[in-house]
Amino acid sequence: MTLTFDEQPSDLYSSPYLVDYYDLVAPNSRSVDDASFYWDVYQKLLALRSPTPEDPFVIMDVGTGTGRVLHGLESNAINSECEFVNTELIGVDNAQHMLDKAEIITTGILKDVVSWVHGSALNLTEIMDPRKHQKVDLLIFSIGSISHLSERGQPEKFLDQASKVLRPGTGRAYVSIYDGSLLNPNKKIAFHQPQGVSEIRSVVFPSIVYRESDHRGELKGNVKFVKFELEVVNSENQSVLETNHISMKMRQWMEDELILLSSKTDASFVESIRGAHETFYVFKLVTETESQ
Repeated sequence: MTLTFDEQPSDLYSSPYLVDYYDLVAPNSRSVDDASFYWDVYQKLLALRSPTPEDPFVIMDVGTGTGRVLHGLESNAINSECEFVNTELIGVDNAQHMLDKAEIITTGILKDVVSWVHGSALNLTEIMDPRKHQKVDLLIFSIGSISHLSERGQPEKFLDQASKVLRPGTGRAYVSIYDGSLLNPNKKIAFHQPQGVSEIRSVVFPSIVYRESDHRGELKGNVKFVKFELEVVNSENQSVLETNHISMKMRQWMEDELILLSSKTDASFVESIRGAHETFYVFKLVTETESQ
């Protein structure tokens, strides 16, 4: 048997197969219903002003992936028999393969109001600059995605960028810290390390299975490192289409650490809200009075 494969160190977003695998193992609308929470927030913020076609209500979903949260908002709109009147949605991600899939699976009322934009959480002003005078009314960084900003100074840079694109006065950024990313001095970080080889079948690509092996994890300071091997296998002839050496790192947080970091930026902390699996930290643009 001849094996044809591409060996490459990678994250979970650098090929269409990896995006498919990510959607299989990552939190989804069935396991996490934060979209209903964000729908309620949208309704409350929408009531604070009257958007127009020239100055629409803007929702920005940072780290959107394949659009889980924005598709969840669409479902809430349909269930509420509402439309996104004078509302624009922007899904931002730094992985083009994620955005490609998001666009493919987008239909219905969301299709006419959403833009899928390749960009960084650390440069949100670049995304909004072409939109002239528009500002973001609701910025979402969901289900602990801020933990991807693991390098020193990155969370502060994100918060500063968020403050620069938020609408003064009414604009709000909702940033989630996932319970599983909290540091506890009295408890070791648990790593999911399945024994042997585990296999997950694709629901998108016929005959494709994903085989995980060699899981290992390590905590260094406040960063969790996880590595494993992932093969993309054609189950009909057992040929290996890709061999991926996955390497990820995720920042771990002390409780309310994000509030302290925000004090170094132009993002003003408003409140924290406990969810089922996370805490939502709410920020607005700091006012001149508050900065004095």
